[in-house]
Amino acid sequence: MSVGLLYLIVAVIGIVLAAFAYYKNRGSGVAIFVSFTLLEIVIMAIIGVINGVLGTPNAMVGRLFMTFSGSYGFLAFAAICGGFYIAGPLCGYIIRKPGAATIAETMNGVAQVLSGNPNGIMVLAAGFLQGFMSDLGFAFYGYKRWTLAVLALSGALAPLLQQIPEVYFFGVGDMGISYNLLALIIRMVSGAVYAIILVKPIAHGLAKAGVLRGTAIAKDQADLRVAAQQRA
Repeated sequence: MSVGLLYLIVAVIGIVLAAFAYYKNRGSGVAIFVSFTLLEIVIMAIIGVINGVLGTPNAMVGRLFMTFSGSYGFLAFAAICGGFYIAGPLCGYIIRKPGAATIAETMNGVAQVLSGNPNGIMVLAAGFLQGFMSDLGFAFYGYKRWTLAVLALSGALAPLLQQIPEVYFFGVGDMGISYNLLALIIRMVSGAVYAIILVKPIAHGLAKAGVLRGTAIAKDQADLRVAAQQRA
């Protein structure tokens, strides 16, 4: 089996997962297309841009890995790729609407291009794809479950399609199936770990600071405080 066929299969898996998430939740009242408030749009833009700006030096580190580590460089880069995926799970967790992760990661890609990411325009496609798959992690549960396991799933799914354009951009397709599959697994683990470690602390910290008023997570935190007071 060629590497091209491997990534064709990966793309088909992504499409099947998207179809599964859609049919699983089509009777649950979850809308595919939703509107966002101005505040939510601003939050997605800010988080996406910040993650994108921080992603540019991350990409430069990845380039250093690939320059000085030979065939191991792309694998080493994969281990820190979870940093690129944070905007999706974070915005999905804060806003809790379909498409929030996709929009945030697309903005991430735009910010990376404008901030001088050495990988150029390719990161726009990568940003959209990783956001789309990150959204699916929440879609599987109808945007109603917000546990660490769901966040980990969102982070782990992010690179499933995103790695495809990068493989051909960086020219590692010739490294073979085992190499490319290992790189994908490392990216998925990295995405899950970053999401588990960073998303909840950042989101809850912002909520406590009062900058997320009017968002779903702020309302959820307020409900929890009221319930705690009633129990007391």
